[in-house]
Amino acid sequence: MKRETAWLMGGAAILTTAAAGASIWNNYGALLRWTEPALPLSEVQLAPRTVVYKTVHTQELKLDLYYPPGDGPFPVAIYAHGGAFVRGNRDDVFCFTPIMERFLELGIAVCSIDYRLFEDGSYFPDNLEDVRDALCFLNQEADDLQIMRGRMVLWGDSAGAALMLTTALAPTEFVGEQKMERLPLISGVIALYPPTNFLLFKFIQTWIAHIKFYGGGREEWRELMTRVSPVTHLRADSPPIMLLHGKKDPIVPFTQALHFVEKGADVGADVRLFSFPNGTHSLASFAQTENPLKIERLLERIEAFSCQVLALPPRETLH
Repeated sequence: MKRETAWLMGGAAILTTAAAGASIWNNYGALLRWTEPALPLSEVQLAPRTVVYKTVHTQELKLDLYYPPGDGPFPVAIYAHGGAFVRGNRDDVFCFTPIMERFLELGIAVCSIDYRLFEDGSYFPDNLEDVRDALCFLNQEADDLQIMRGRMVLWGDSAGAALMLTTALAPTEFVGEQKMERLPLISGVIALYPPTNFLLFKFIQTWIAHIKFYGGGREEWRELMTRVSPVTHLRADSPPIMLLHGKKDPIVPFTQALHFVEKGADVGADVRLFSFPNGTHSLASFAQTENPLKIERLLERIEAFSCQVLALPPRETLH
């Protein structure tokens, strides 16, 4: 009888584990299938200047630069794409055409970078090293690229926003091929719905989902997640940060933004949160594209922050 009970309990445990595993992969699959809802595209055709900033083995990592009218050098807004660290590329900047166009109207060049995605042999902190190398490359080649040193604002969505935050907040931590002791001066960061503390996600589910990319143990993984989380590196002297986050975000919960703001208040960092009551995990949900006034108000917030941190005059005085 005891043996039968043991078999029944063992079978139930196996079924429970299998069901949990299926749930994990289904949830993770939903995240991987997520795509940013597109806003209306502009009729203006923008041709970038494309440059290789780094080669890893045979993989070329590139950046695209888009310039405003006039003669440079220009301040620059540098974008990193989202995609759960496993997909996406620098063309994703066109999911945010209204922001991109507003930067160009302000006389700010726009740069969009690629970085290594999670795959066999590539995981954290490779992507952070790539972002840092891209920023160092832009600083070193600023004269040729017609951009201003020390007049850089970083921006990104979701995973890319997290990479930009961690890079800006930990300027000496994730050194790649560019051995500069410190990053070039970062004027500010605009982060759209970023994860700010990776351990706030369900630990077991996230860890199991990442086993395919990460070969270490659970405790070592927890330490790595702490190290690469933006909130770990917040300090009083961190650059100004603007968070944009929807309260109904199903991918990165709004509590991540609140957690980051609370930590910022504790250490005296300049963190500004703009929340959107019906916002999900997309700019389109913030802007409510059927209402042009909503889009304009959103862009005005981004414009005001960018002009302040880059020390630019208000747009109405630029013409």
